[in-house]
Amino acid sequence: MAPPKRDTTGVLVRLHANTLSALDDLIDREEIDLSRPEMIRRLLKASLKDKGYDVREIVE
Repeated sequence: MAPPKRDTTGVLVRLHANTLSALDDLIDREEIDLSRPEMIRRLLKASLKDKGYDVREIVE
């Protein structure tokens, strides 16, 4: 059975070496193994949620 379709769009982001290093350090501190894209998604969603945006992913 295929996973459900999601309303997503790929985004290419270039990061400065210091930012990438900090991201990798943050990933290393997590209790679970996360990929860079997953950590970026989590950080972005947390930031948007803190600013009052509704970032729930509703799958119908």
